[in-house]
Amino acid sequence: MKNIIKKIIAAVLLIALIACMTACAGKVKATENKETAEEETDKIIGGWDAPDSMEITDAIREKVRMATADMLGVDYEPIAVIGRQIVSGTNFRILCKITPVTPDASATYAIVTIYEDLNGNVSVIEVQNCDAEIVTGSPMGGWQDQVPAKTEASEKALENALEKLVGAEYKEVCCLRTQIVNGTNYCLLCEITPVVPNAESHFAIVFVYEDLDGNAQITDVFDFLAA
Repeated sequence: MKNIIKKIIAAVLLIALIACMTACAGKVKATENKETAEEETDKIIGGWDAPDSMEITDAIREKVRMATADMLGVDYEPIAVIGRQIVSGTNFRILCKITPVTPDASATYAIVTIYEDLNGNVSVIEVQNCDAEIVTGSPMGGWQDQVPAKTEASEKALENALEKLVGAEYKEVCCLRTQIVNGTNYCLLCEITPVVPNAESHFAIVFVYEDLDGNAQITDVFDFLAA
């Protein structure tokens, strides 16, 4: 009789243990799913993401043309898509070459943020200008445009230039131009974040010179500022 009672008690305890383990596992799984969903929400909804490609497609070119049609006196030529944000519609951050429609005007860079609503209507919501001139030149000794992208060479040059630099973090978005001299000059679009609490990042055109021995230094920085 005692053996039967012991077996019944053991069976009840085993069932209770299994039920408890199942409930705990369910809670852990639910917590993991919630955390994953929150991470995805932070990444996609409301936050800026790097695009799958910086390429200027015909569709992006048309968005820029339509959005800037009423901005007279300046020609906007899209160079690279550098950010995308899902809202009630989509925001696009587009690096542009801007040229005033005046004789002998110098071209500069601007980051144009375009909003496209759910019906396909587009408008400019912000323009950040930069004073870095886009100087042209002959193939030998002049600046050469690059397909906007990170390259192993430009990343290494920036990394070397930052070895002794403190106070800010520089993240290369893409290499825009190069110039072969006694070494190489790089024109980079970078995202800069000051190393201070609650610092906000901003974009800048950063010029880096790398000599023939691989020594590099930042020679100039032009911040993008809201117009």
